[in-house]
Amino acid sequence: MENSGSSNDRNSGKTEYQLTLIDALKKEIEIARRLDPEKLAAEIKKTGFSCQNCGKCCKRAFGDNRVVLTPQEIEKIQKYTDLSKLEVAGPLIPDISCPEEAGEGEEDRVAENSSIMPEIDEKKTSEPFRTPELLKEDIDPDGNIHAYGWMLRRKRNDDCVFLEKDTNRCRIYPVRPMLCSTYPFYIEGLKLYTCECEGLGVHISAEESRKLAGSLLSRYVSELEDTLAMYEKYEDFERTEKGHEIAKNNLEKGTCIYIVHDSRGITKIID
Repeated sequence: MENSGSSNDRNSGKTEYQLTLIDALKKEIEIARRLDPEKLAAEIKKTGFSCQNCGKCCKRAFGDNRVVLTPQEIEKIQKYTDLSKLEVAGPLIPDISCPEEAGEGEEDRVAENSSIMPEIDEKKTSEPFRTPELLKEDIDPDGNIHAYGWMLRRKRNDDCVFLEKDTNRCRIYPVRPMLCSTYPFYIEGLKLYTCECEGLGVHISAEESRKLAGSLLSRYVSELEDTLAMYEKYEDFERTEKGHEIAKNNLEKGTCIYIVHDSRGITKIID
């Protein structure tokens, strides 16, 4: 059996700031578990929501459509699609891409013989690394770019890779990520918020409100626990100008080397 060590062992060597973040997360998780789903459901019903199947939340042209994934969600999608981990997910980095630069006819590249499996362009990085300066603080002396979590893969035009172009249907709907199943609602700092969405303000039943409230609370706690586990495993690294130059040189050669930190540790990938 793998020995993950005690909490004190995992937190040894961390800065005071890191320990403060870990402590704050633990307290938020404790409070989050006590949130009243009935009160949350009442807020959702008052706001109102019904999906209009417009697909805008999945399209980069209408805003930041990155979908953050936990390792468990990645595995569920892998099992459903029979895709590899890196075909499902890529490193979570700032949204620095420009959707208007994608050419016509490039956006829908799904294999014709499958209603699920997307066609991945192996010559394209998961997200264009156009401005290394924005990620300078996340580059180690070896030129590795450190990312903190995973996100759902996107097409060449940065729409979700599992979005059907003509129907706006989701190819992985039964196992879609928690973020997608609770959109446009989310909880942050123990408060309910909404994203911009055409479906807001439309009548929702009490039963659907309760169901959505339960999913939201489950997502909120799961994301907090996943972040906490990542923080507890995280080990900081040195930043140098040399590393920044190595990363830029790698980019010029068409390569990005990532170190992805998640709740299970680290994964090194070449994208």
